Amino acid sequence: MKNAHRCLLAVAILLAASCATEPPLDPDKKSYYADVEFTVGRDGKTTDAKIISSDAPKSMQNAAIEEVLRYRAEPAAEPTKGRRRIEMLMD
Repeated sequence: MKNAHRCLLAVAILLAASCATEPPLDPDKKSYYADVEFTVGRDGKTTDAKIISSDAPKSMQNAAIEEVLRYRAEPAAEPTKGRRRIEMLMD
């Protein structure tokens, strides 16, 4: 029974950690980046966007993915992989 309680406690700790808020942005940092990989489909729509590398907080990474998913390209004969660096400048 003790093992079951330890297991539940471990799960609770992991869930709490995943729900934690992001640390504040660095006030001295003037820009962040997110390298996003994606697929351009036969219809020109982008799909399967994911972060390859980034120094941005998670919320900015999510915004970069959303931006890439809004892209539209010329239709092609076959789906094509692409990468794009999204730079975010701070005021």
